[in-house]
Amino acid sequence: MKPNLDLKDIYDRLFLVILSVDVVLRMLWLDRPYGSMKFTDGVTRETSSLIFDEWYYVNVARIILGLPQSVGGNGLPPYVNATPGLDPNHEHPPLAKLLIALSMYFLGDSSGYAWRLPSVIFGSLAILVFYLLMKRITNHRMVPLVATFLLSFDNLVFVHSRIATLDIFGLSFMLLGCYWYFSGRNYLSAIAMALSTLAKITGAAGFFAIAVIHAAKFAASQPKPRPWDQFFSWFEKYIGVFAATFLILLAVFDRLWVGYSNPFTHMQFILNYSTALTSSCPNGIISCPWQWLINQVQIPYLTVSVSSGSTRYDSIAFLGAINPAILYLTIPVMAYSAYQYFKRKEDLTLFAFVWFAVTYLSYYPLVIVGHRVTYLFYFLSTIPALCGGIAYMIADQNPPKLVVIFYLAVVAVSFYLMFPFKIVPS
Repeated sequence: MKPNLDLKDIYDRLFLVILSVDVVLRMLWLDRPYGSMKFTDGVTRETSSLIFDEWYYVNVARIILGLPQSVGGNGLPPYVNATPGLDPNHEHPPLAKLLIALSMYFLGDSSGYAWRLPSVIFGSLAILVFYLLMKRITNHRMVPLVATFLLSFDNLVFVHSRIATLDIFGLSFMLLGCYWYFSGRNYLSAIAMALSTLAKITGAAGFFAIAVIHAAKFAASQPKPRPWDQFFSWFEKYIGVFAATFLILLAVFDRLWVGYSNPFTHMQFILNYSTALTSSCPNGIISCPWQWLINQVQIPYLTVSVSSGSTRYDSIAFLGAINPAILYLTIPVMAYSAYQYFKRKEDLTLFAFVWFAVTYLSYYPLVIVGHRVTYLFYFLSTIPALCGGIAYMIADQNPPKLVVIFYLAVVAVSFYLMFPFKIVPS
């Protein structure tokens, strides 16, 4: 199977249909809902409402651009006494926020299109790269298409692909880094993983996942005794490119748009801030990682309710939750992927199991030992591994086509039921 797109291939043409539908749905009513918003310059205007953590990141972009912040019910903005031109949100690296600000620089601050368009672009890029990655690491013709269908119609991926938060940027760069690794472009892979980490510090999980994947592939391909010095030579180069890219770009960003004199001081702040975020779980919207597997402690990002006579219903409901038709297969799929990898040593099962272990299971000791605050949307970066694993298990077991079609229909129906817009906006 060719690892690139071929318009003569029926599977690739079907993928382009999925991608087109995916882009249209992400762009649909991108500026909704509207609401009256007061700003720090004293002006109240009608503009797109902020959804969930857009309250922080859109206002960060406004500060970087020297624009007034919006204020909350207490009459205060999220960042009081912030210095215009500098990112006050020091707990996260600045790349994703700078991309949002760049879009607002060109498109203005009049509607959600300006601050959400980068998420749509990177969310669509994630779908494209994931499809190419699946083509690269499996010979099953159906797997890339099914896996991409699942990723496209997961609610959590969809929502974060159309709101101005950091997570989709990190995920897109992680998938790009993984694709470049399996394409033999190790230096580009390390650069992409550094960009992921510059978008959100949890992007570093992609770097560790690639290191584990390479070690496993090296161990499986080398005769005994294995020349591990070759692996460490590769690792030194990979971590060197990753670290150099990360530190140089962070230094530039910090100097120009954050206010730190060197990247090490900023990194120390990020690590201290992260380790200080402790709480018992569940607590409010804070959840434990094991709860994510059954969609517990879902997060209402934004809800708009309307009344019609004595009836009250939600017209808009952005929900931080995973498509249950995908999520509930996690345990059997990961067990199947691990078993099949040790049996056949295939790249797809290796990717699925290692990616799952690094991006998800690593939260267990952080929560159990360190009492780290975690949220359901942290599972976002794990979903590609789950989608790839499900598609592989379907292809490997080769059930009747009607069973596969029925399952994909259940995924689509679940996506429809979780779609944020319950009625057509007027």
